[in-house]
Amino acid sequence: MGGPAGAKPVAGHGSPRPSVRSRDSVSAQSWAGRGVRLEYERLGEAGDPVTLVHGSLDDRRTWTTVAPKLATALEVLLYDRREHGGSSGPDRERPVADDALDLADLLEGTGAYPTHLVADGYGGAVALKLAVERPELVRSVVVHAPLFLELLPPEARAVPPETWLRILRERHEPPSVDEVAQGYLAAFGSPREQWSAWTPATRRRFAENVPALVRELRDASATDVPAADLAEVPVPVLVTVGAEAPAVLRQVVDQLCHRLPNANAVTLPGTGHLVQLTDPDLLVGVVGTFLLERNVPST
Repeated sequence: MGGPAGAKPVAGHGSPRPSVRSRDSVSAQSWAGRGVRLEYERLGEAGDPVTLVHGSLDDRRTWTTVAPKLATALEVLLYDRREHGGSSGPDRERPVADDALDLADLLEGTGAYPTHLVADGYGGAVALKLAVERPELVRSVVVHAPLFLELLPPEARAVPPETWLRILRERHEPPSVDEVAQGYLAAFGSPREQWSAWTPATRRRFAENVPALVRELRDASATDVPAADLAEVPVPVLVTVGAEAPAVLRQVVDQLCHRLPNANAVTLPGTGHLVQLTDPDLLVGVVGTFLLERNVPST
């Protein structure tokens, strides 16, 4: 995966982890503790809390269109995970576990619990981890396009997403930012989600989050989850996947739902991995219906 000349390398382990600070938001607030600072926003004043957990390639801006639509009937919290957007903190030794701990602290610090969790990609691993370890904080979970490739038998994983992940994890020299972003979209995106399809502003945003993406996807927990953990998820789970996503991701959804005690799957027509950006109304319709059916007062 040789990068273009002059491409910016991804920072290696041990580099400082300041916030990306790619935007100023008049509505942004922050929670701080344990050396971690998480930047977040809250929208809506009625209904259950719902927390949006972004994936590895983006930050909370991925929900820019989705969040206000959900906020017409729900109280929405969207935040930047550590090392993304306006959030910062020390190196994550175990990214999935550390992100779940960060999220638990944020929910308790803001009082936004028990909450519905809506997550995409890597964020799904964080959401399910929290549901297992802190079930009192979670009402339900929605996961779009989970990356749990290890749920499949080895022969089913010998496809571009698994090959790309293996190369990313085994490389010693820092890959270039553009190389990683393009490779991620080639592995997990639909044909209309490839690098050239995005605006320059969106490509810059993706590039800003690549250093965190590399560290997160090198965590085995990002793509593997123990069957015993899945069996312990106590809340309803909706798993969605785009009809145009790679076939291996649709197989992952089947296996995930088979292992969860209370899960349903929905295939979203005409869309792929980044549905919150390409088809936000479609996602809001499916997710909103699922959440509002469970929108009951806390006891």
